[in-house]
Amino acid sequence: MSAEAHAVDTLLRDLAGDPSPSSNDVLAGRRLLASAIAAEARPLVRRRSLDHAWWRGVSVAASAVALVVAVVAVTGLLRPQPVTALGELAHVAERMEPVALSGGDYLYTRSVETQLIIVTGSEIGLVDREYAAYSLPLVRDRWVDGRGEVYEEVTVGAPVFFDDVVEAAYAASDLPERDGVGATEVSEFTPEATVLGVRTWPTNPDELYDAMAAYVSNQGREIPEAAALVELAGDLLRATNADPELRAAVIGVLDDLDVDVTTRSAGSGVAVTLDYQDELRARLILEFDDDANLVRDRLVWVEDAPLYGIPAGTAFFDTQLNPSRVVGSLTRP
Repeated sequence: MSAEAHAVDTLLRDLAGDPSPSSNDVLAGRRLLASAIAAEARPLVRRRSLDHAWWRGVSVAASAVALVVAVVAVTGLLRPQPVTALGELAHVAERMEPVALSGGDYLYTRSVETQLIIVTGSEIGLVDREYAAYSLPLVRDRWVDGRGEVYEEVTVGAPVFFDDVVEAAYAASDLPERDGVGATEVSEFTPEATVLGVRTWPTNPDELYDAMAAYVSNQGREIPEAAALVELAGDLLRATNADPELRAAVIGVLDDLDVDVTTRSAGSGVAVTLDYQDELRARLILEFDDDANLVRDRLVWVEDAPLYGIPAGTAFFDTQLNPSRVVGSLTRP
């Protein structure tokens, strides 16, 4: 390193400090620097040289001023940028330790879910209606072992109706039996059957964005890409075997999307909201606690749907999750 370069390097360190950036800081700095270079680059114009001694003196002084200005400008670029709420949440996730399961241990998660069910009028015995709708609550208990094998119990609760006519027709039909109301279904499946088993997801936010975008483009969904990405982010974050690096990267992808980020109504953590137009106006909401855990994932229809008899504010799906914990057996804690 030349003496002049060493002097500039020393000045930069004195002004900006000498922090140890994280991988996300480095990536953000590279993007910021590339953007700044593109914005500031100008064609170089070669000027005719001047031999006057006084002009050479002015040129030297101007060069010194330019060097100081350049140092200040670069220092401004190197200073840490304001951290967003999701950026801070991603750092929280990065600092988490991966869950290590010993033999006989399981990672247990309980979720309480609501699913919107839409049936034809003929299915429920209402010949004068084209469609009928109701919400079906579920309680899902899931255990994942050290190999990623999943053991799951799903208990179906009593339906919630939007009008008395549909409720009476439901009770008189075979739908309660078909829905398994009051029953618990037990299943076992391998990681290949989960969204994490479809592929190996990268843990670099930029690479993960590309992988997620490629994944949703092949799903044939006729919704905006941002909405499909938020839905997929919820799927990845709900997976109990998503390691901290992947969780941090998913949150990093959300941070790069055009979404609204607010404080949760519960008073802690953040909520990520995206409105978009589907068959009806829809709203996706992901809620996180202060430990970067996804605690709620829902899709709400913002307007009435008279065709289905559904009022505004009805959840198409709504999943509330308890933080995962390590247990030693296939029994509910």
